[in-house]
Amino acid sequence: MRKLVYILSMASCALSQGNRAQFPFHPPEPLVRYASAFPGVDLGDQVNAAYADLPSSGGAIMVTESGSFTTPIVFGTRNKPVVLIGLPGGIVTMTYTGTSGIALTFNYGTGHQMGHGLRDLTLTGPGNSTRTTGVMFGGNNGAEGIEFRDFKIESFGTNIEMGSNTWLAYFEHGMSRDSRRNVLLPSGLAQAGEQIVFNHVTFADAPPPHTNSVWVQGDSQEVIFRDCSFDQVQLRVGNGKISGAQVVVTGGHFENPNYDWSGSVNYDYVVVDDNPGNYLRMTETYFLQDALAGGPSRFLQLNGGTVYMMGIGMYTPRGSPLRAFAVLENAVSVEMHGFNDLSGNIAGPLFVGSTSGRVVTP
Repeated sequence: MRKLVYILSMASCALSQGNRAQFPFHPPEPLVRYASAFPGVDLGDQVNAAYADLPSSGGAIMVTESGSFTTPIVFGTRNKPVVLIGLPGGIVTMTYTGTSGIALTFNYGTGHQMGHGLRDLTLTGPGNSTRTTGVMFGGNNGAEGIEFRDFKIESFGTNIEMGSNTWLAYFEHGMSRDSRRNVLLPSGLAQAGEQIVFNHVTFADAPPPHTNSVWVQGDSQEVIFRDCSFDQVQLRVGNGKISGAQVVVTGGHFENPNYDWSGSVNYDYVVVDDNPGNYLRMTETYFLQDALAGGPSRFLQLNGGTVYMMGIGMYTPRGSPLRAFAVLENAVSVEMHGFNDLSGNIAGPLFVGSTSGRVVTP
């Protein structure tokens, strides 16, 4: 025992004297960088410098103070994943002041690594009418296994967009708001779209006309919205006749709390395009309409594919009756089990329109 203590003591002494060559075990290279420790013209330049300084295996970058940037942040070195971390509770806000371009890009690989991405940060853009994108995840290298947690992304032309070579993406306990496209999952991507999950995320405040705000365009995309809110935004599934998607909405909440905004208009809460590949499964979901008069005539426009609904509830005020819950067109097939209109305020049948597909009602 005394011999072991002596050996450890001698090793500690050697390290303290800076003579690491005398001791065969070297401490690992630090895997955390602080953006504030690096020079740069703005916060984006500092974060890029911190990323470049990380070892080739990647690591974490801490942003502990709010700041602005016009320099796009790009995490794009193949097989070098990173997690960008702020502070809880919206303390740290990164404000992109460029008038175009992508503020933050994650595009470093598909090496079956999970949990990289972004934590505890607010990313703010220059406005919802600008030609800007808040976050691009994926691309030529990809972003398999990326995770965003406790985040807010707001005020870009497109807040969140998926690129190629990306699957097993997870967005948890966050908000995407004040954007013409709160989420865009485009068709035409390569190796992208399997198990894209949004868990307890709020999509809100799209400017008029509020349409195509959360847009899952398809090409074999499998997207899950679990316990998410869609407030003054439209969920669209498919991309015309070009492509279809598989979408699950469970425990969802659709509402128009900002209906009295200047210029605000009625819109369909959910649209499914005319493509046989569209498959929407919606369960335990609630639809709320707030306008006391002149509200929408329906909540859903179902133009094709297959739609399965179970445990659906809704409410609309006395002065804004619905003509129908949904309008059916083309060859859409619809099956519904368990529907509750808490307002008792649908003037016509549950479904109107015409379809050559199968329809099953409660």
